[in-house]
Amino acid sequence: MFTFFLRSVFPQLACAFLLSVTALAAPIRVGFLPDIGFAPLHVADSMGFWKDRGVQVQLVPFDDSKAEMKALVEGRIDVASDLTGNFVGWAMSGAPIKITAETHTSNGSIKILLRQGFDPSKLAGQPIGIPYNQVALQYILGRYLNANGVQFGEAKLQEGTPDQLVAAFEKGQLAAVVLSDPDASILRDKGAHVVADSATYPGLITEGFAASNASLAAIPDEQWVGFYRGWLKAVSWVRGTGFNWTSFQQTLKSPSYHKFLAAGDIAAVDSLNSIQFGTASDIAKRHGNLGGLEYYVRAVLRFMHESAMIKTEPEARPLIHSTAFEKALKEAK
Repeated sequence: MFTFFLRSVFPQLACAFLLSVTALAAPIRVGFLPDIGFAPLHVADSMGFWKDRGVQVQLVPFDDSKAEMKALVEGRIDVASDLTGNFVGWAMSGAPIKITAETHTSNGSIKILLRQGFDPSKLAGQPIGIPYNQVALQYILGRYLNANGVQFGEAKLQEGTPDQLVAAFEKGQLAAVVLSDPDASILRDKGAHVVADSATYPGLITEGFAASNASLAAIPDEQWVGFYRGWLKAVSWVRGTGFNWTSFQQTLKSPSYHKFLAAGDIAAVDSLNSIQFGTASDIAKRHGNLGGLEYYVRAVLRFMHESAMIKTEPEARPLIHSTAFEKALKEAK
């Protein structure tokens, strides 16, 4: 009788206990940018993928990387989503952070735009617009400049917010500009010439997450694993055969995605298709010691050193702490 009671009641008690612990745990505060590559965050949130795993998540919007970095350093968010190369730049500027996951690749969503009729070999000394604190975009710009006989150090960079750069380009104040979608596509549709994008240089622009050292220490590992499990479940839904665009649109309620959706369904679908989400097995191969992520971070550090952004080239591995993501990947295979 007592055994039967335990068998019948224990599952309910365990479930109630899990829900009570979840309710007491502080949410993981996740910063996100107007980047459709991180739309799975909203899928996971709206479809309850984190709740199912006993994890609370609070999504916090930012207009640009500079504002997101400031919030991460000041402790107003626990983890940021952005281009992986930008995380390297933040760390080299003294931000106490670790790269915790490399989740996908930009395959055309980052664009270099040139004024119509401008000769790219003449870009030395010309004003080139680039968003604040965007080492990843400087990395792709450097590759393009070198291909056209111009050294990165010869570039006259003009930093600003995406809106400021779009306005300056339209006024003829910039010879070229490096932007992400949707701003890049908006300029292209207005007649700017796309001379290269992240698809031109496969694998040069990857994206993912970075957390503050303080949050990594304060938040239990199982909470981080649950967060990444929810993310991977959302990515699986986006990549799956049952993907539905209308349902997907309904998850993008944040004003951050207004520009994407205002451009129309075809443009928004094109933007989503410019993001490559690999399988869990493929992503797992890039993590761990001497994985692709470590080599990528090393390449960005080398670029920063050669471009005189940093005095020495440190080891890449200390900038990475991906154990929770790796655990989530093992279960997702």
